[in-house]
Amino acid sequence: MLRRLMDILACPICAQPFKLKIIKKKNTNWHCNDIPGCNHYCEFISSNITSKDQVETHSLCNKCYKEEIIQGELLCPNGHVFPIVDAVPRLHDLDIGRLRTKKTFDVEWKVFNYDEKIYGHSQEEELKDLFRRMVVNERFFNGKTVLDAGCGIGRVTQSISKLAKEVIGIDFSLGVDEAYILNEKNLNVHILQADIMNLPFRLSYFDYIYSKGVLHYVSDVQQCLSSLAENVMPGGALSITIYPKMRPLFEKVNRLLRKITVILPIKAVYVMSFLLIPFITLAWKLSGTKGRYIGWNERAHMIFNWLASEFQNKASNKEVVGWFKKLGFNEIRLSDIPVGITGIKKE
Repeated sequence: MLRRLMDILACPICAQPFKLKIIKKKNTNWHCNDIPGCNHYCEFISSNITSKDQVETHSLCNKCYKEEIIQGELLCPNGHVFPIVDAVPRLHDLDIGRLRTKKTFDVEWKVFNYDEKIYGHSQEEELKDLFRRMVVNERFFNGKTVLDAGCGIGRVTQSISKLAKEVIGIDFSLGVDEAYILNEKNLNVHILQADIMNLPFRLSYFDYIYSKGVLHYVSDVQQCLSSLAENVMPGGALSITIYPKMRPLFEKVNRLLRKITVILPIKAVYVMSFLLIPFITLAWKLSGTKGRYIGWNERAHMIFNWLASEFQNKASNKEVVGWFKKLGFNEIRLSDIPVGITGIKKE
């Protein structure tokens, strides 16, 4: 973790700014030229930043970016303490009801093997898929501070970091450890373990927030959307995807199957996901989803992802547009792949 994050972070429980306790740090040996400076708080001088002293404090930025905190604590004035472990701030505070979902994604990112492709997509194809589902392009990211809300092992985060000013990737699973390793040398990327339902940031900080393939699995879609929306600055953009509603026969079979799988031990669902591989083509046909060639391990990963988490949310284009408008977004764009949506927050 870089000290730079202290300008962005706030306690996910009470929204107060943190103080930093450093236990172990290391030199990064980075040579910094064009780096994002802080807007609110400089950790080096333990002081809020005003327009008057912004120029004075900017000389400290090189020191900030050349030191990384490996182990420490983030402490808020109300006594909430969150650890920094292996250079990643651990800011999630999950209730017991969502621990199964976390364990599901821990298995996804720690147990399944990955080569060049995930769900049949290379890293380059993942980026193109993001553009299509979010109805954006490369130029859209220019100069933006971006939140990847649900970054997994950080491949898309890495790709976006080449286009945007700065990217923060969060996930509540142990995938963040892989994401940190992948992005360790990227000066403008920060990886956190955090809960999308209770984001640990100053409000209205981000130019753009996207959350791809995450709202399917949250316990409360409306709360999650509100959490994301309040962290978008006026004039900024928010993009999400969520499963579309599918054909009645598929939904009926899916409900019956998931009644069993969501009460099974996660290890049992992992084994079952490989046993069900021969049936995935039939599932695509029943659901009306366009099938594609993917390897057996990727098919098992996809089945596990579908069956293991206790939550599975779906919506129509009309519903999602209504949610965005209610939260104060306009200029809404819908993807040709349902359901993907982008909106601009009213100023």
